[in-house]
Amino acid sequence: MNRILLSVPALLPLFGGMGLLWASLFSPWAKKLREPEGGPEKPAISRLLFCYVEGITLLNSLVLLWLILKAGEGESVMLFRLYGELQVMFCLDSMGKVFAGIISFLWPLAVLYAFEYMRKEARQGIFFAYYLMTYGVTAGIALSGNLMTLYLFYELLTLSTFPLVLFPMTREAARASRKYLYYSIGGAAFAFLGLVFVLSFSAIGNTRFLAGGILDPEAAGLRKNTLLLIYVLAFFGFGVKAVVFPCHKWLPPATVAPTPVTALLHAVAVVKSGAFAILRLTYFSFGARFLRGTWAQWVVMAAAMVTILYGSTMAVREAHWKRRLAYSTVSNLSYILLGSSMMSPAGLMAALSHMVFHAFMKISSFFCAGAVMHQTGKTYIYELDGLGRKMPVTFGCLTVASLSLVGIPLFAGFISKWNIIRSAFLCGMGQEGSISLLCFGAGGVLLYSALMTAVYMLTVLIRAYFPKVFQEGKEGREEADKDGETALGAKDPNWMMVLPLLVFTAVIIGFGLHSQPLMDFLAAIGGEAA
Repeated sequence: MNRILLSVPALLPLFGGMGLLWASLFSPWAKKLREPEGGPEKPAISRLLFCYVEGITLLNSLVLLWLILKAGEGESVMLFRLYGELQVMFCLDSMGKVFAGIISFLWPLAVLYAFEYMRKEARQGIFFAYYLMTYGVTAGIALSGNLMTLYLFYELLTLSTFPLVLFPMTREAARASRKYLYYSIGGAAFAFLGLVFVLSFSAIGNTRFLAGGILDPEAAGLRKNTLLLIYVLAFFGFGVKAVVFPCHKWLPPATVAPTPVTALLHAVAVVKSGAFAILRLTYFSFGARFLRGTWAQWVVMAAAMVTILYGSTMAVREAHWKRRLAYSTVSNLSYILLGSSMMSPAGLMAALSHMVFHAFMKISSFFCAGAVMHQTGKTYIYELDGLGRKMPVTFGCLTVASLSLVGIPLFAGFISKWNIIRSAFLCGMGQEGSISLLCFGAGGVLLYSALMTAVYMLTVLIRAYFPKVFQEGKEGREEADKDGETALGAKDPNWMMVLPLLVFTAVIIGFGLHSQPLMDFLAAIGGEAA
């Protein structure tokens, strides 16, 4: 295999998006690309835009899938050298294949959904230019061969997604994008400290990812507490995008962005990149053996548990549908970090399994919310009464995603939550003192979160299917009848939005019924890295 192909999934969408951005701003077709659909020429421009964006996305996903199947373990290519041992290099190991597989599967379907959702919006060319570039940047994170490359693309991810959050150009979008930018810049500063110290104490003289970590045992032993502090700071730095409490406050306001953006922010691109970076930092840079049993492990484990409790509680209180799903993301992303904090093979396997399954559950939930908003304009939970029977496909897919998020058996979410609880009890039996108590306490935290998840997800379904449950008395019945009349015009969207939902639903059920091959693959990664 030509190793230069390892750079294609990152560079192809980046340059493709830059070309589209130039065409949308400066080319003779710029005005048509910025106008909403309408007029005799616009449909032709929209079809051309769709073919361009979906074509690059599909081609990139095919290249990624081919690399996943054909690339040799540890095969790498250096793109360029910044200075000394600061190299930008791509490598596709088993860990990278997990994240690359997620994005290569989800992105083409997300683009298909986004074109229908954004059909009547202005500035489509600019929107899809950044959508493409975000794909390339996220692929660069998945393919990063060292911490330097990961940090570079982590910074680029902020630059490519900031315009997407700002896209509605409203006052709320401006506030949300500024908050996202401030938090991301602050997090990047702490993450940079991790990069500096990993390079300074590296046993191999660079920041390349190696299973088990790369710290020099002798040098690290002399400055152990300093390195533990740096790890915690870098954890919270990367944790800004992984929405660890109290670094989560940018995420709920970011739901002001169009649903195709928020779905990728919450399911794939941003939050999963933050979680993936923490897994890399923990198991492939510092090393689980160096961190296991230390106060740093206690701090990150406690932070993950607090975030789970906070996110699930706030989701119950939130009446806005997309913000409720945002708080659900805050909670569920820390499931991944909780598994990671076990510093064990079982913990890493559990973290990776939830990273995979949560991507499908959450993007499906957001796309269902977006379908309702697109068809009816309804954005709050109390406005959904009676819509379940008017939009059967949408709410049928939401039902599967909701039950899976709760952790009901026969759905994928049950498998990953089982893995996390199992890893917590194994950690508790293998550790001593406060860390052991935290590990056993994690089981209670997960049970509480499951209960809260049932409340905030199933409430939506009950309102949609049985609206009169929440109505009392004559006035309530009149209001329910009025809502039912309002819902008469509602229907499922067209195939471009429905097809992704059906595919995600099939994956959630498929993994719930048969996930053993994937679990074996993830267990092998955990055994090697921890």
